[in-house]
Amino acid sequence: MFKKPLRSARWTALLIAPLLLVTACGDTEEKAKVPAEQIVGTWTAADGETFSFAADRTFTSAGLDSKKLADARCPGEKATGSWAFFADQGDGLYGTSEKARSGDEIGLAFDKEPQERCTMNLSVVDGGKTLCATDDPDDPCGLDVRFTRQK
Repeated sequence: MFKKPLRSARWTALLIAPLLLVTACGDTEEKAKVPAEQIVGTWTAADGETFSFAADRTFTSAGLDSKKLADARCPGEKATGSWAFFADQGDGLYGTSEKARSGDEIGLAFDKEPQERCTMNLSVVDGGKTLCATDDPDDPCGLDVRFTRQK
């Protein structure tokens, strides 16, 4: 007597589960490959976080200890460092490359690394109009902080 509703509930769950999975996975941003020249300049986010990227692959930053970025353990005070695009290193290795002239993800190396290493990278999204803070290579905007270029 109760088998039929239970069987119906199983079928409903089997039909809905793939739709939920597609919906959950569909929220990630699409990365955009851009040349290094498009990164150069000052970028800011909503809570005062800033990056200024130079053509010589150096940067200055400030405010990276904001509430949304706290878990990434990056310096909040003014800091300096170098940046590079992630690129295929060959033999299945993927890491930052000082030679890469373009890319869709930026690695950061601080001159004075915090006590615990900063785990944040920046993904290039919105056709290069936005840099998203992330600590997850599978989620380009994983830390939910979006930087836009200042004019």
